[in-house]
Amino acid sequence: MAKSPHQNRHKARILAMQAIFQFAVRPDTREDRTQILSFNWMDYALAKDIEDYARSIINATLDNIETIDDLITERLVGWEFSRISPVSRALLRIGIAQIVYLRDTEAPVVIDECLQLAKKYDEVQSAAFINAILDQVARKDNEAALPEPAIPRLEEKIRLKKKLPLKKSNPT
Repeated sequence: MAKSPHQNRHKARILAMQAIFQFAVRPDTREDRTQILSFNWMDYALAKDIEDYARSIINATLDNIETIDDLITERLVGWEFSRISPVSRALLRIGIAQIVYLRDTEAPVVIDECLQLAKKYDEVQSAAFINAILDQVARKDNEAALPEPAIPRLEEKIRLKKKLPLKKSNPT
């Protein structure tokens, strides 16, 4: 039975997460991107569309990894980038690459996929952390893409000078 495009993209995201995880934890793979992109580390054959989509995520991630890591670091409060688990780091990296650079899938779908993978491959509580970071990145990215409104926004809030008296009800 043929797999749906959704299932293939899910598998491609798993593959991309594994590749970026390898990139982070195995220094010997850092110099040779072709080694990661060849998927020779997989012990079973993959469909071409799964490999192609995974490669696009991996390339977008590796091409922009410094910027992606900066986006993550900017959003950390009371936490160090180095303390993020390698799996969470890989998920954040591929999630941001898809949201900011690939833009082929809507951000809520990407975030949901990353949360599913976090629950499966990392600690359960890491899903909330990943959700918060990816949501902030998606919101910032959407705000930057919005055109300026035609009507200028009010910069000050309107304040009432005096309180209005409350109406008393008649008990008749």
